[in-house]
Amino acid sequence: MILLISLNLFVVATLFVVARTKGFDRVLALAAFFLVLFPEETKLSFPGLFDLTTQRLVTMALLVLSFAVPRPQSGPRNLPLKTAVIALCGWWLLSAVNSIVFWASLKSVLSQIFDYYIVYYIFVRNVSSTATVRRILFGIVAGLTVCSFFGILEAYAQWTVISALPPVMHRYGMSGGLYIDPTRGLRVYSTFGHPILFGCALAMGIPIALYLVTVTKVRAQKAFLWIGLMMMFLAIYKTSSRGPWMALGMSLATMLLLSRVKLKKYLTVLALLAVTVLIARPGIWETLFNNYLGTVNTHTEEGESYVYRYVLYDLVMQELNRSLPRALWGYGPQSFPFLNLHGEIHGRPMNFTSCDSSFAAFLVETGYIGFIITVLPLIMVFKYVVRTYRSIASPYNQLCLVFLVNLGAFYFEMGSVYLFGWGQQTIMLWVVIALAMTYPSLLTSERRMMTAKAASCDSLPIPVAGFRLNGERLA
Repeated sequence: MILLISLNLFVVATLFVVARTKGFDRVLALAAFFLVLFPEETKLSFPGLFDLTTQRLVTMALLVLSFAVPRPQSGPRNLPLKTAVIALCGWWLLSAVNSIVFWASLKSVLSQIFDYYIVYYIFVRNVSSTATVRRILFGIVAGLTVCSFFGILEAYAQWTVISALPPVMHRYGMSGGLYIDPTRGLRVYSTFGHPILFGCALAMGIPIALYLVTVTKVRAQKAFLWIGLMMMFLAIYKTSSRGPWMALGMSLATMLLLSRVKLKKYLTVLALLAVTVLIARPGIWETLFNNYLGTVNTHTEEGESYVYRYVLYDLVMQELNRSLPRALWGYGPQSFPFLNLHGEIHGRPMNFTSCDSSFAAFLVETGYIGFIITVLPLIMVFKYVVRTYRSIASPYNQLCLVFLVNLGAFYFEMGSVYLFGWGQQTIMLWVVIALAMTYPSLLTSERRMMTAKAASCDSLPIPVAGFRLNGERLA
């Protein structure tokens, strides 16, 4: 307990010191680092009341500092997605009221509001410049780099940092030990709750790091990013998670097609490096190929895991259609483990105790209407990012491309694992959404300011297009 109290006091004290000495923009970047890094195991538990996680302490500190520390306001005047998020929270509360496990559902909804939507509000209202956007992204990458270091220790030293913390019971069982899969062997999870969740976070973090490499001018930062990239690639491989591998592959392919020359060059170098590694270490290729064979062979454990998702959707639809009220508002958030669904895979009876799909969970826990209300803001954000990518001139739209592949990777992963309602990766999602919704207005404001300054200077020696904005050349 003393260790946990000390860790959390250090986090809060560091945030306040940085706010006093560096300003609120730097605090947001540091907060992003802490939000990604710390696991559920560092929480302070108050039995019968609530759990005070490190992430919640960070959120509370940011709320206090957002009122106490003066800061410029350059972002959107209206809160983006306000109506959609309020509708989501309202419907989830209604579903909780009608839940078969009322207290578990109510606790889940309140946790999501505080852990994700308030975090979204803080970031979307307090990011004041495009430079701050990049600092926050750097904080996320730094957090994932440290997590990757811990993951590499798991893989090669057979030691997990979680074992140094008091064990807790979460949805995947008791924490504290190595994650050994019967068919895939040791799978690293670092400070995340499961290897798939860690892999999902890395699938989002690697494209961010690649973008930052192209815009960072400081050599030390660039070197750190390259080291972090190598560590993150190794860590995501060691998670042995097929979904994150596929999500990362699709993200990098999209970036290769749509990015600018500099990033294309880096991606090409990484591709050549990957081919070299596969040739030099044929065991890696054999592992990947065996995972593929195991997936397409539905009679293996990996293949059954793949088929499990399809049977799950059938069972969820059957359960929803039992009554009209349940079809409308579902059985309540976090109610799936209490439904005791039973199905068959290849004629063999199976208890479906794990909801391995966020979309299936939305359906059965919040009903058809809840599913639409929950998915709607995610679709709205994706459409907005696509529109801003197409409307903003290059090179500024390259960050929109990063947001686009991040959202696509997360949504893809939601189809095969329940990762929306808990964990650091969902905090990452809402921070990315906040940055994606504020970046275009920040960019517009800064370019107008630069244009106005240029127009007021009669003796301007170079045209406006020659000015640099936060290290980038104006188009």
